[in-house]
Amino acid sequence: MSDATKSRDGLIMAVDDSVIARIATELGYVWKWWSGQLKRVANGQNVIALILVIGDIILPLDVRIVSKQGRGLKTKPEIYEEMLKAAEAKFEAAGIDISRLGTTGDAAYFSQDIAAFCRGECSEEASSESDASATDTGLANEDAESSDPALLLTLTGIFRGKDNYVFEIDGEIRKAGQWRKNFKDRLTPGWGTDGQPVYRTEAVSETFGEVILVFYIPKGKRAVSYLIIAGRPLRSSEALHAFAFHHRIEEFRKLLKDTLELGAMHLRDRKGAHACVGVKVIAYLVVNMMKQNLRKLRRFRNVTINKLVRLCPKFVDVRKIFKEHFQSIIPNNHTLDKALA
Repeated sequence: MSDATKSRDGLIMAVDDSVIARIATELGYVWKWWSGQLKRVANGQNVIALILVIGDIILPLDVRIVSKQGRGLKTKPEIYEEMLKAAEAKFEAAGIDISRLGTTGDAAYFSQDIAAFCRGECSEEASSESDASATDTGLANEDAESSDPALLLTLTGIFRGKDNYVFEIDGEIRKAGQWRKNFKDRLTPGWGTDGQPVYRTEAVSETFGEVILVFYIPKGKRAVSYLIIAGRPLRSSEALHAFAFHHRIEEFRKLLKDTLELGAMHLRDRKGAHACVGVKVIAYLVVNMMKQNLRKLRRFRNVTINKLVRLCPKFVDVRKIFKEHFQSIIPNNHTLDKALA
């Protein structure tokens, strides 16, 4: 496909978390979390998901439940980096260059390590191990030079910024909140921004290194917001267009929580919590595949996952499936109809 078609399709890996409200004490991973939907702290399970957006297709690449207790707890950026590395390995095995994709996230997922990962920089431990292996195996100089961080894979990362971040722009060091006020008068509608006023500038941060900042006013609002671009640089229009696909992860979360009723499953302990999420993710993948295949037919061109979930019970007899495959799990003192009811 052409570059324009790929741009329209998005090709974005978006990360975000969602709280599943829970009040039962026998369920695993239930702690107090801040819920953006409820706008308050609530009891529940916090699930982080990394999805791939390709046009109208949403594919979950990695879904994990976050813990608040135990040894070696990891922060959101650390979990996010693990997800990206796992996705990179899977794409590489499939012959797909992950550098052609972009990744988006909120400020909570951006860190020094994430910025270095987007730039393709190795950690000191990884670089020392690669140098040692090159010496032991006697690699040629040109092979050893290929481990130069500047030659490694770069990935475009687009993240929301916080006001307390400090950046140096044109020799002046200020907090991002002050830069937002200073650049408000410089915002002008640019090419490809659909009339949205923007201002793009290069910046340096002691924490994140060299980055690109894109200041803009979101549609329907008056306050200036800004995006941080790490790794491969983008134009203002490209960054805003790519970040516009980030909201698709909210669609994925709503499908899991509302349409597929993830919160209605109540399996005990931590294994049960993983099973609840796993079953619903598998269900989502199956229904999504059905949707894509049905859309090849003209009469089902506009079918959605919500419609399929409502239609499935009318064409699939769940009791027949249980009688055929799950007879052994029915208690002896119950009839099948009572158990299924």
